[in-house]
Amino acid sequence: MDAVGPDEAAFLAAHTRVFLLGTRADGSPTGWPMVGLHRDGALEFSTYRRSQKVRDLERNPAAACVVAPVDGPRALAVRGTAEVVAADPDAAADRTPTDVRVEPEIAARARARMASGQRVVVRVVPTDARWVPGWTAE
Repeated sequence: MDAVGPDEAAFLAAHTRVFLLGTRADGSPTGWPMVGLHRDGALEFSTYRRSQKVRDLERNPAAACVVAPVDGPRALAVRGTAEVVAADPDAAADRTPTDVRVEPEIAARARARMASGQRVVVRVVPTDARWVPGWTAE
């Protein structure tokens, strides 16, 4: 059985507001608001190679994501394993979500940083996905 069913996959494809969760070196939880894209069976996040989240997730790849649209009546919690991969700057242009507004110069700068290796992609491969009970976006 897949960790993400068709209803969950459609929800992930439609919503990009994600809270990425991991653990600090001392084991305490930490999280980051992110734009997440559901691609090839994983949630993907673009971030700086030297960011704390990359160090935390490389040390302990256990991750969780809460996909919580501002205007939606439900949220989805996804648990999985994070991996840090080199970003493909050419694919980045094709992966810009329609609900995220990015100025062209900012997008160009991000692609250049991906090409230089300054930015990477964190991929969270789901092992479990569950609807958050009682969620309201209010």
